[in-house]
Amino acid sequence: MKKLFALVVLALALMSLSHAQWNFAGYFPDSTFAKKGTGVHGIAVDPAGKVWVQWWGRTDSLPDPGAGGQYYGVLTIHVFNPDGTPASFSPLRVLQGPGVNDTLWTAPAARAVSNRGLRRDHTGNILISIFDRLYRVNYQTGVVMNKVVAGDNASITAVAVDTLGEIAVQTVAPGNPIRIYAPNFTYLGNVTDTSRGFCRSTVFSKEGNDFFSANYTLHCVYRYHSDYGTFGPYVVGPNDTLMKGFDCESIEWNPTRTRLWASAGSANDRPNRYPGVTTNYSLNTWYAWNPTNWTIVDSIQWRWYNTDTMNTRPRAIAFSPDGNTAYVGCFGSGTYPSLEKFTRTTSVLPDPNVIPSEFTLSQNYPNPFNPSTEIKFTLTKAGFASLKVFNGLGQVVATLVNENLNAGGYTVHFSAPELSSGTYIYRLSVNGQTISKKMMLLK
Repeated sequence: MKKLFALVVLALALMSLSHAQWNFAGYFPDSTFAKKGTGVHGIAVDPAGKVWVQWWGRTDSLPDPGAGGQYYGVLTIHVFNPDGTPASFSPLRVLQGPGVNDTLWTAPAARAVSNRGLRRDHTGNILISIFDRLYRVNYQTGVVMNKVVAGDNASITAVAVDTLGEIAVQTVAPGNPIRIYAPNFTYLGNVTDTSRGFCRSTVFSKEGNDFFSANYTLHCVYRYHSDYGTFGPYVVGPNDTLMKGFDCESIEWNPTRTRLWASAGSANDRPNRYPGVTTNYSLNTWYAWNPTNWTIVDSIQWRWYNTDTMNTRPRAIAFSPDGNTAYVGCFGSGTYPSLEKFTRTTSVLPDPNVIPSEFTLSQNYPNPFNPSTEIKFTLTKAGFASLKVFNGLGQVVATLVNENLNAGGYTVHFSAPELSSGTYIYRLSVNGQTISKKMMLLK
């Protein structure tokens, strides 16, 4: 009976995936990138939309002045503009800033390091995990702002960061403390003194009350909860073993922190192995979880370049600031492009019966809405049209139109299952003209 109930629950959850809106938009920045070395291990997207990418291991070499100019392997961190062109300070093989001048050597063994994860912090700067070190790098300049040795002479994961800027650092191997740092990298205390299972990626809830540890060897995600945030203490309760059946190697929030995305597993670390629980999650698929009820509401599946499934392991996911573009990366043999781009579609439908006499933006209907509504507008001249939705803080939560349109009438379908209840502004801009209106989402 329990098994039947589990199958019914899973079937209902997977039925909701029929509403997934993600389309494969190609390899980023092209099909030749990351087709060497060991594939992608970290992705982060900064407030300007630049895409930061780590390969796990050596991808280049530099001469070492201390060894008579002998060449040694180094790590590389690439930074791309949204159009795929390199940022002005990319690539990074040496991390520099006040008191820091670290070449990312991968040899000799005494100082060899590997890339371990990327995360955007509360101000948009990039947190870089490299072996047992954590760096904060200015997203506008590529200059190091902070550095701390955060591991126990052991590799650390992609770190967790809350909206207050507090950071939690776990080691990949179990049995070590999960340490908490202030935004200035001052040590504050521990989530726990002894971590569980092997882990590659962690996240915090918005204000740090929940710490999520993706344990790919224990086939689940653990939630450590504290009623007082990072003041602690954190505990794992009887209902805090989540995503049972996941061999998760990458986990990340969407920009509004209303969906927690996690990879289910790979051919190397297969999903659906949690003891006593029947699940049917797919290989190399990231699922979006609604944190209010822990149901699956969306998914993105890796697009197979070839049949090299054993060496294709989903290690990274990150989103554009408006949440409409997803970048996913796989660790592997380096025989395939290991960074893919997906875009979330919105329907911009022309209305052939409308002959526009003025530039208009209609009130959405229905309003209030839950979770979908339609927005109509008319253009008297062709031009580049932008229709965006903003929250009460002025942040873009959705880009519905961002393209050249001819004169005419249009209808846009807007679905907001990820957003919380509240008042939002939608703004249409074309040829220097702008119209804004309010709409209300009630759940």
